[in-house]
Amino acid sequence: MRKSLKIGAVIAAASVVAIVATLFSLFEASQQVPDFYRAAVSSSPEEQQEARDEFVAETTALASDLHRTGRWQHVFTTEQVNAWLALELAENYPELLAGEWHDPRIEINKHEATIACRYENGSVSTVMSLSVDVYLQEPNVVAVRIRRARAGALPVPLGQVLDAISHAARELKLRLEWRKDHGDPVALVTFPKPQDSQSEAVWLDAIELRAGALYVAGGIRRDRTERLADTDDVDSDGAQADDGAVDQPLVGAATKDTRQE
Repeated sequence: MRKSLKIGAVIAAASVVAIVATLFSLFEASQQVPDFYRAAVSSSPEEQQEARDEFVAETTALASDLHRTGRWQHVFTTEQVNAWLALELAENYPELLAGEWHDPRIEINKHEATIACRYENGSVSTVMSLSVDVYLQEPNVVAVRIRRARAGALPVPLGQVLDAISHAARELKLRLEWRKDHGDPVALVTFPKPQDSQSEAVWLDAIELRAGALYVAGGIRRDRTERLADTDDVDSDGAQADDGAVDQPLVGAATKDTRQE
């Protein structure tokens, strides 16, 4: 009997140690910070001012292009976006982030962008990250493929992420359709098109995640059949852009989800 009690005590003690070790490992994993995020938040305001000004100039040019006929194209670099997030977002647009979230930063690679943000709620403090691919399914239909979500290094269920995207689409009055591609959820967001052949509207016909930059291009035209003066994708250096036909997932051939917004 006494021997059985000793064995039981040893097993119980070992179980407690295993549980504590597991919890500690999970906590340590939740505290891991992506390398790009650590580097981005450590940049000083002085280092970021020029990139912030470039981002403001590029977005101002884009806003101007949206009101004139013809083709436009713009490139936004990772440094420009992060400089704007660091210097402008919290100070001038605090309503865009809930109180628990602060210091968002982004990393852009070819076919994948990762958005990371510090999350603090009571005793919980971690860096949440979301990795996506963004590409054009067809003109004015942007596909956002959700690859993974993390709290530190720990996987996070995607349910709340998908709900947040659906909510944002409703707020902006955009049509949203959910599909799947190789198990990944894909949001197809449709931007408004002309209601008749006499109406002019913005036409987005290129969006690419490149190494360190986001490229977008489009123009103003009347209807779907009208061809812009130079609709071939041309990058900011004048070279023809890679359309990614081989690498980009074909969402239209994926299993269609029944959810629509």
